[in-house]
Amino acid sequence: MTQSGDTIQEQQILEKAIRGDRQALTYLVKRYTNMAYTIALKIVHNKEDAEEVMQDAFMKAFASLNKFNKTAKFSTWLYRIVYNTALTKRKCQSINHIGIESTLLQESLKTEAHVEWNDLQNQDRKKYVQQALSHLMPDDYLVVTLYYMGDKSIAEISEIMDKKTSAIKMQLLRARKQLEQELKRVLDEEIKDLL
Repeated sequence: MTQSGDTIQEQQILEKAIRGDRQALTYLVKRYTNMAYTIALKIVHNKEDAEEVMQDAFMKAFASLNKFNKTAKFSTWLYRIVYNTALTKRKCQSINHIGIESTLLQESLKTEAHVEWNDLQNQDRKKYVQQALSHLMPDDYLVVTLYYMGDKSIAEISEIMDKKTSAIKMQLLRARKQLEQELKRVLDEEIKDLL
C-alpha cells in the first residue's frame, strides 16, 4: 500500500508538531479549524462556546499528541476530541430552550463562512441548502456536514461520534431524506415569495 504525497507531508508535519515545532502546530490549527468549529457549533449552539470548545480541543490534542496513533488519521482523532469536548461543554451549561430554534438558524447561517463548499458555487444554492440544513437535528446536521463537506468516511464519522457504522449509515440516510424535504419546503416558500 502506497501513501499519497499529502499523507506523507501530513505525517512529517505531525512529527514536527510532536517535537513542539510552532509552525507545524500553526499549520494543523489552520488546516482543521473550520470543521472543528462547525462540529463544536452544532453541539453547543453558540459562537462563543464553539470557539472556546475548539480552542480547548486543540489544546487537549496538542498536549496528548505524543499519544496519537500515527496509523490513524489525525483529522478523525482531532474531530473526536472536538466532539467529546463539545458534549462535555453542553452537559455543563444550562441551555435556554426558549428561542433555541431561531438561535440555531442564525448560528447555522453564520457557519456558512466557516465551511468550504467546493461544489456549490451559486450563493442562492448555498443559502437554500444552509436553511434546509438548519432544520435538521444537531446530530443529523453533523453527520451530513462531516460526510459531504468534511469528506469523512462512514467509518471516520462512526469513530468521531462513537457510534456503530450501521447506525451512522441509517442516520445519514434519514438525514438525507429530511434534508430533501426541508429543501423542498424552503424552495416552495421562496417560489411563493416570488409570485
